[in-house]
Amino acid sequence: MDILVAEDDENSRLMLCAALEARGHTVRPAADGRQALALAQAAPPDLIVSDILMPELDGYGLCRAIRAHPQLSGTPFVFYTATYTDRRDEELSYRLGADRFIVKPCEIDTLMRELESAVTKRSVRPTAGDSDLLYAERLRDKLDKKISELEAERARLRDFAEAAADWFWETDAEGSIVLTSDGAWPLRGLTLQGLFAMRRSGPQRHEDLTEITRAFRPFRDIVIDWRQQDGSVRIMALSGRPFRDDAGNIRGYRGSARDVSRQVRAEEELRALNHELDERVRSRTSSLKAAFEELESFSYSVSHDLRGPLRAIHGFASVLDSELTQPAVTGLSDTALSSLQRILRAALRMEHLVDDLLELSRVTRLPLQRQPVDLSALAQEICDSMRASDPARDCEISIQPGMLVAGDVGLLRIALDNLLRNAWKFSAPTPHARIEVGSEGKGSHVVIYVRDNGVGFDMAHSDKLFSPFNRLHREGEFDGTGIGLALVQRIIRRHNGRVWARAEPGTGATFCFTLGDSDSDSATPQIAA
Repeated sequence: MDILVAEDDENSRLMLCAALEARGHTVRPAADGRQALALAQAAPPDLIVSDILMPELDGYGLCRAIRAHPQLSGTPFVFYTATYTDRRDEELSYRLGADRFIVKPCEIDTLMRELESAVTKRSVRPTAGDSDLLYAERLRDKLDKKISELEAERARLRDFAEAAADWFWETDAEGSIVLTSDGAWPLRGLTLQGLFAMRRSGPQRHEDLTEITRAFRPFRDIVIDWRQQDGSVRIMALSGRPFRDDAGNIRGYRGSARDVSRQVRAEEELRALNHELDERVRSRTSSLKAAFEELESFSYSVSHDLRGPLRAIHGFASVLDSELTQPAVTGLSDTALSSLQRILRAALRMEHLVDDLLELSRVTRLPLQRQPVDLSALAQEICDSMRASDPARDCEISIQPGMLVAGDVGLLRIALDNLLRNAWKFSAPTPHARIEVGSEGKGSHVVIYVRDNGVGFDMAHSDKLFSPFNRLHREGEFDGTGIGLALVQRIIRRHNGRVWARAEPGTGATFCFTLGDSDSDSATPQIAA
């Protein structure tokens, strides 16, 4: 069946044509009534399906023309409409000679049945004269309704404009403001060029404002300082775009003006505060950096200068101890000998403290040189060295292979050496000691851990763990100066990483650290002790 479809809405036209073609019909589409009439006159169709509200020639006019045409008057005609749905619209449709009146939307199967019925079951059509009065009446009703809708829309837009904080304006072709919203009356009589001359200093989006208005290009958020008659200044943001008449000629600009005084002044105050804050931060950072460098230099100098006297004390005390313990030397009390031994131990401990302080200062001052580092190989070297120093020690050591990271190999060796020797030391009292070195996670979020089953410690005192010279065990219970973990923390921080620990007394401890781009504000990964 050859079906002519008259529909001005493109989407509706395409959907209807597709549905009809899917059922084997030949479809000829038309975008308005005049085009549909020309197609029908060129080749009469088997059926015409038409919308009512269309440009050029509406559906009612098309139906009348079809019924008045000698070769087309018998063609089945179906109205398919979503706008004209009143009972009187349907009555007029049948008076004009339509065979069916179908309201959108309609189920496609139902629509197909109605269209086929229109072709097979012909209705008795009234003469055209019966419809003229009703046609005119329906057109007048529709026109009155449309006028009422337009007036309501105009009132609504006017209310929106008056309620808005923005001012609205319109210029003539010469750029003079001739029309404004009620609140924008102070702009009347001014020109765009005059307003642009008040442009606020500083970078803005548009530079050549004369070229903009000469070429009638749209503009947005041009900020001006508009001086009032009382001497005050209002900071306004102007936006506009050209408008055209029916012939396509540019008639002027329409746009808005918004008072942005509070916003701009607040932004200026914020920029001033930020600038002041930046200056303070730079000054404070410079002062802190200088103080830190001075402190580091002082610490290094003091530690370095102490080494000579301490070595002298230890050396002379050792010579004295050697001489006094000769068989030929008599008359020295046990108390004196004990005091000498205490001097030797104290001097040796001070030497170790000075060495550790120098190491702490050195890891801070050394430049960081990042490169690929095999932590598994480093850990194996350190563990081999520990086993060689105490080959009789019963300790199982497990090292995960392939732990590759990016960092300073020298500094990471120091950090890993301290963690592993701590695990070796604090697991010594444990029968069948066990030390594990491994990793969890991937990429920049990998976590390296060193775990032992040694004496552990109470987490209530963990805040002192990485502080220099603070120890969580009794003096003399384990050797050491309390600098090792402070070294570890400083090295890991230089790698933009984090270090933390989990432990329980009597069950062991786990020390974890990250390197590189790990998010310092993220939650600490949960790795069991």
